[in-house]
Amino acid sequence: MPHTAIDVLRAIENIFKMPKPCIILASSSPRRSDILKEYKIDFIPIEHKIINEPEYLGEIEPSEFAKNLALDKAKSIESSYPDCFIIGSDTIVIFDDLSIGAAHYSSVPSSPLSPSAASLSSSEPEPDTLPQRANRGLSLGKPKDAVSAFNMLSMLSGNTHNVYTGAALINKNIRLYESVYDKTEVKIKKLSDEEIYGYIHESKPFDKAGAYGIQDSHNIVESYSGSYKNAEGLCIETLIPLLKRYNLI
Repeated sequence: MPHTAIDVLRAIENIFKMPKPCIILASSSPRRSDILKEYKIDFIPIEHKIINEPEYLGEIEPSEFAKNLALDKAKSIESSYPDCFIIGSDTIVIFDDLSIGAAHYSSVPSSPLSPSAASLSSSEPEPDTLPQRANRGLSLGKPKDAVSAFNMLSMLSGNTHNVYTGAALINKNIRLYESVYDKTEVKIKKLSDEEIYGYIHESKPFDKAGAYGIQDSHNIVESYSGSYKNAEGLCIETLIPLLKRYNLI
């Protein structure tokens, strides 16, 4: 492992001489893997070791939180792959207008449900199904169950929110620890309760921040401004210049 400035410079020189540097994606996300493949980037997917991901509580800007967590994910496996370039990524959904939908969000409607819809809902969600309220907006993470997913989609229905994705590139041997981010503004269609139930049943969005995926075939997105890929889960347009800087693509 290099320790002096000269050692680091030599390590960087050696990296540039490598015909195919080792790239690792510290994620098991099929969406992030698909984006890297789409851009013809050779990599190995390896899950990061952060078991309980922290929730965004608003102490810092959402972009900084996403970048910091992306770095932490990459760092969690760096000791096992000190020679490789490791990409980490994290996405958070922020609903900024706290005046809209707050009361509607607090519970599932009590109107009669179809048998399939009833199985997704209960009269009151558990406290841990609610998102974290922050002074910089409401953070909507991955829903823990169908009730949580319904609540999130009810709030987003007909409204606009922001998707922040951070990406990090690290290499332990050359002391590389850099991160970037992007932001996409997304508007969700106005959805009926039945449409929300149907979306949850068909798409099962429990591994997606905000309880939806912009790429889902059962599309509930009305419009977006900014990067589509960023909303999908990887800020590839801001990550590419970083990869090029280190001769990785």
